[in-house]
Amino acid sequence: MAPKKTVRPKESSRKKTDSDLFLLPKTFKRRIKECAQDKSSDDSHKVVFLWACVNESGLKQGIKGESDAERPLSREEWLTVVDEAASLGANWLVLSFCVPLSECGDMWDVCKWAQETHEMMVGLHIKSEKLLRKDVAVIMKTLDLDKTRLLAREGALSQARLREDEKKALIVWSANPQEDGERPNCQGPTRMIFVNSKGVLYTCGLVEGNKAYRMGHVFDAKLERIVTDPNLPHHVEDDLHYVTPECDGCPALIANYFFENQ
Repeated sequence: MAPKKTVRPKESSRKKTDSDLFLLPKTFKRRIKECAQDKSSDDSHKVVFLWACVNESGLKQGIKGESDAERPLSREEWLTVVDEAASLGANWLVLSFCVPLSECGDMWDVCKWAQETHEMMVGLHIKSEKLLRKDVAVIMKTLDLDKTRLLAREGALSQARLREDEKKALIVWSANPQEDGERPNCQGPTRMIFVNSKGVLYTCGLVEGNKAYRMGHVFDAKLERIVTDPNLPHHVEDDLHYVTPECDGCPALIANYFFENQ
């Protein structure tokens, strides 16, 4: 009778068993790393501010024959811009007014929408040196004053004839908290969406009109795609990055002085 043959486990089977023991921890470790990278990536594109410029025709329909990129945005289109910015995390809407606020009537609907629907703070950047009585009246009547800030150059609103109750209710912050010519102490355009009155997007207000920093138009794509597109200019070159009057009202700059303004 032939002796019973001893059967040894195959080497490959043993290695497979050992490998299986470490598979779960390795997979778990890899997923933790991937999640951390994903979160870091998400945070790097988190938008905090929506900064928009408004003029007297900012909410009127375009003239027949104008292309989408040339005509001003309508009220509904502005609301869509606010919705998309809010979905990206924006909790501030800052509007720079090139004309008296009373000439931009439909813009109040946009401000109310931002405050009531998305719980956003609204900054009204008054570029002129005058705040008309009818401007004050509509602000007091229309907006949630706890979520509203007036932004103006130091002393620019000193001639505004505000009643005592208005002075207490309206909080005015400096639109230019940093001296011109200095390197801006700002949070940078990566946290901000800037759109002019015709819906054209630029890296920030400082470089509005500079084709090298044109990021497209709000009709081109969803804001999320524009904000996360690595091929678009998300930074301003150092040789241009100095405080100028174009920085007035910039929420990414003013944010670093909010506590001082209160």
